[in-house]
Amino acid sequence: MRKIFLAALTLSVFPVFSDAQDPALAQLIGEPSAIEVPQAPLPDRGGAVDYTLGWDESAPLSYAQRPAEIVPGKDGLAVIRTVRTGRTPADHKSYAWETVTVNAALIDKALYAYKTFGTGHTFLVFTFKPGGAVDSRGVNIPALTFGAEGWSREPKGYNITHALAGKYPLIWLVTTFESYADYTVNFKQKEIFFRNISIGREETLRLFGLLLARIDETNRNKETYNLFSNSCTNNPVNLLNQVLPAARRISLEVAGLMNPNASIPKYAVKKYTEKGALRAEEFSVAPGSFASFDITKI
Repeated sequence: MRKIFLAALTLSVFPVFSDAQDPALAQLIGEPSAIEVPQAPLPDRGGAVDYTLGWDESAPLSYAQRPAEIVPGKDGLAVIRTVRTGRTPADHKSYAWETVTVNAALIDKALYAYKTFGTGHTFLVFTFKPGGAVDSRGVNIPALTFGAEGWSREPKGYNITHALAGKYPLIWLVTTFESYADYTVNFKQKEIFFRNISIGREETLRLFGLLLARIDETNRNKETYNLFSNSCTNNPVNLLNQVLPAARRISLEVAGLMNPNASIPKYAVKKYTEKGALRAEEFSVAPGSFASFDITKI
């Protein structure tokens, strides 16, 4: 059932090259326009899964992280379980987790987001028109963040040596933008940067469909995070490449070796900007601008 739902949802949010289309989904999205970018399948990662941790649910993994889950929804809507919401709790343990329903037809835009402190981090942000993302309490959510992350240990957190050794499960963390920004900016006292992506409406919807499929794939495979081959940066780079024309893509490998431009956050931003995939103007939210920052105005 889950595979059928994801296939239908993925096809519904970007142009469909088939006469067999669900009438409910067609009514939700409308008739798609033609698109020149060919559909590319997600890579088969199943043979490379490393069960180092065995996904032990009792392990002391980070309280701020949980793997999101994509489940079937009605009328072609996407339902995302385990979305972190609200502000960072005082005990740094009792985070709030919600179920969010997304109407892809009301996606406003996709943003490329990144952090530069430490080893850096890359993630995607989708903003929504009113009613586009609603939690189980009926609260409208202006923006959601989607990041591939190593599910780090408590209390030590992320360790680059462990990341290189493949000691973290790979998960996709989904949060409200408020939750992510509050955790990073107010709690960690760090800055987040954003760039607009130079893609159109069809590519934005297609990117969202591919993203949901990748989240589901990761959960099914129970993959291991690797700083170079399965990380926070080369996962979104791989997804973004699939909606970009060939000249704007970043190769994941060079001569059979890891391409730093696809694996290191600041290099990926630089290369995508040079290729025209990201717009040059940079936006940011920092401790001094958190209260006034509006992600939907970028």
